[in-house]
Amino acid sequence: MSDDMKLVEVDCLCGSRDLKVLYERPYPRVLTEVDFNATTDRFDAYGRIVRCRECGHVFTSPRPEPELIARGYAESADPDYSQEAPSRAINAHLCLATIRGFVSSGRLLEVGCSAGYFLNAARADFSVTGVEPSRWAAAEASRKFGVPVHAGSLADAGFAAETFDVAAMVDVIEHLADPGALLDQCRGVLKPGGFLYLVTPDIGSLSARILRGSWWGLRPAHLHYFTKATLTSLLEKKGFETRLCRSYGRMFTLDYWSSRLKNYPPLLRSFVEKSIGVLRVRDKFVYINTRDSLEVVAQKI
Repeated sequence: MSDDMKLVEVDCLCGSRDLKVLYERPYPRVLTEVDFNATTDRFDAYGRIVRCRECGHVFTSPRPEPELIARGYAESADPDYSQEAPSRAINAHLCLATIRGFVSSGRLLEVGCSAGYFLNAARADFSVTGVEPSRWAAAEASRKFGVPVHAGSLADAGFAAETFDVAAMVDVIEHLADPGALLDQCRGVLKPGGFLYLVTPDIGSLSARILRGSWWGLRPAHLHYFTKATLTSLLEKKGFETRLCRSYGRMFTLDYWSSRLKNYPPLLRSFVEKSIGVLRVRDKFVYINTRDSLEVVAQKI
């Protein structure tokens, strides 16, 4: 991905062009494959973040062309992703515990399945299938876990209508140029009464409002920033009834958590890193809910 970027202005999901600029940190001259990796710690240079005065939705405009974004995900490779393999397996089971509160068996589709940790955990109860744009990640999922993964998009996967009982998207919807279109596609492949499971950053959270332009959720690869209100509103427009919407926490090692502090004050990161080094707890697993991610379960109606 060495081409200079062409940025395009976009309207809000509601169609409005009445926008207010919230934050702006200009994009770099080019985006690289690293910017599209799940483990990237590049949280600055995220472009111009705007809020729609009509519906309140927050998104990036202007932004790279959809073709460049698609190519970035297809070409991305993230070998660091598996360094936290135990944590990713634990987090998958946390997600599944929520899903099992609504449906405990059947066919499950994960859109944006990365290296397959969630699918591997889910197949104890479900017949699983994945869709993943990164050719590297799709190959990793198949190689490590033997799960079926389509390398590409849901639109070109060719699934029959009303095939799945569950569709899951964990940290995916914020990356999409057109999240409404993907919700339409998910609704199409879900059986009547099927469930959609989503996890995404919450720009309406207290930490996002306090940290403003320095919030971790603002990053080059994110195009849409949801709140509880704007996400549930979009789901309703797309034919889903929200059954659950709450904050979402994760389990990672202290070493990983400290690495996420790169863009915060150096004294804070230095203190945290020295503390976990002295205490020899770098590999200790810690569950943290910063209350700035949303976990949503919605049902097809």
